[in-house]
Amino acid sequence: MPNPDRDLDFRNPDAFAEAEEGRRRDESVTGADGGPVDEAAMRAADGLITTEEVEAAYREHIERGARQKGEGAPVV
Repeated sequence: MPNPDRDLDFRNPDAFAEAEEGRRRDESVTGADGGPVDEAAMRAADGLITTEEVEAAYREHIERGARQKGEGAPVV
């Protein structure tokens, strides 16, 4: 479902239309399922901490993925 409060930070209308089409394709994947929610595992994970090195590595992976702009993603 489109987000009416989204930030329209696109270079041009064509880029915006392409992003909306990609979002529509992503949301229409048949049988997409996040899997079961394990409540006990969720409770066990609450309050867990990690090292600064691991946090930095995750931040780097997230930033690298954000810069890739979908490169290598499967075509649906």
